[in-house]
Amino acid sequence: MKQIRYQAMLLWLLLGIVVLCKYGTTILRERSAVSGMEISDLKGQAFREQKLSPKLLQQIQTAYPAPAQEGLADTIAATMLMGHFYPKKVYTEAPLLEKYKPKLWEEGRKAYQAIWGDLECFPIPEEEVFYENSWLLPRGNQGERQHEGCDLFGAVDEPGRYPVVSITKGKVEQIGWLPLGGYRIGIRSPGGGYFYYAHLDSYGGHYQEGDEVQAGQVLGFMGNTGYGPEGTQGEFPTHLHLGIYIQAKGEPEMSVNPYWILQFLYIR
Repeated sequence: MKQIRYQAMLLWLLLGIVVLCKYGTTILRERSAVSGMEISDLKGQAFREQKLSPKLLQQIQTAYPAPAQEGLADTIAATMLMGHFYPKKVYTEAPLLEKYKPKLWEEGRKAYQAIWGDLECFPIPEEEVFYENSWLLPRGNQGERQHEGCDLFGAVDEPGRYPVVSITKGKVEQIGWLPLGGYRIGIRSPGGGYFYYAHLDSYGGHYQEGDEVQAGQVLGFMGNTGYGPEGTQGEFPTHLHLGIYIQAKGEPEMSVNPYWILQFLYIR
């Protein structure tokens, strides 16, 4: 009898070890999937690039065919964070981040909501529009500045020809002349993103700071103003400079790459 009890105890012990090993392996595998990611990464270059492959972008466009759909920003956040900012597949949720790094997931959701959560329409409602990924390329005669946005061009180089509409709803936060930006207008979206439209030829209304605007509302017309005192124009081809900025609590505002946002909106 003692031998039987001993064998039974040994079997239970071995079973316990197997279960423990399996459980421990699962935990290690889950933790490794979200290892190396910290809240500070939400200020880094990889986050700011907002890079999605054309394949993943198409999958997300298919899943969210209408603008400003609920869940879009969370899907982008889960995809980018689980993919360490260079994802290879689409994630619709991120339970491992919620489980092991809840603060990172919370802050990540806020960041992506500010950028993606209020998108509704492409900024130039014309078919023949051209743009490329020029974010952070050198600017100035000596390359002393970085290009904190993307430039969009129409088929015809004519100031005042192409309307510029607001990508999101929001409030006018800044408006008027800037030496480099010319006539510009900045819209703060409900999610906290700042959308900056520069080099306008003229405005689409008598806007003032604090005015409410709707997505698709004409903000102004594509121009070539800037690079000098107020009224300077013609120093470069007619185009729209689009910048997108976000600001984390207690941090300076930083630009993110508008290129993939434009790609997402362009065919919609």
